[in-house]
Amino acid sequence: MADTAIATLIDAAIWAPSGINLQPWCFFIIEGAARLAACSTKAKAALQGAAMEHPELTGLQSMLASPTFNVFYNAPVLIIVCATTGDEMALKDCCLAAQNLMLAATAEGLGTCWIGLSETWLNTDQAKADLGIPAGFKPVAPIIVGHAKGSSPLPSRRAADIRRVGKAVRS
Repeated sequence: MADTAIATLIDAAIWAPSGINLQPWCFFIIEGAARLAACSTKAKAALQGAAMEHPELTGLQSMLASPTFNVFYNAPVLIIVCATTGDEMALKDCCLAAQNLMLAATAEGLGTCWIGLSETWLNTDQAKADLGIPAGFKPVAPIIVGHAKGSSPLPSRRAADIRRVGKAVRS
C-alpha cells in the first residue's frame, strides 16, 4: 500500500474530536505479509491462553488453533491507534480517530476491519516490545487496511433503542 494512502488515512484520523484538544494518539504502521503472519501467530496464542479466563472465547478455539487462520486476514497493513496517556478520555479520543480513519479508507475505496482479536496480545509487554510501542502507551484500535476482494452483505441491526427523558412540551 502506498505511503500516500496511509498518510491520507492518518490525516483524516487526526482531525477527530479530542477532549480539551489533547490529541492523545499515536499511530503504529505494521506492514508486510510475513510480519503480520508472525503477529497473527502470537495473537492467536495469547487468545488461546486467555480462553480460561474468558469463556466467550470457547467457540473460537478451533479457528484459533488452525494454522491457516490469520487474525489479520492477510491484509497488507495494520494501523494501531494507541493512546499516549492512560486516562479514559484518551481511549475515547482514539476510538474517534479510528472511526475517522475507517471512514476515510472507505472514501478512498479501501477496506478496513477493527481486529479486536489482536488486542489481548497487543496489550502485552512482549507485543509492545516487538512492535516498538512504548510501555506507557495503550493499543486501542488495531485496524487492518487493504483492498477488499468484493462487497460483503451488510450485517443485520436491531432497531434503535431510543428513550426520551424530559422532552420539552411545545406551546
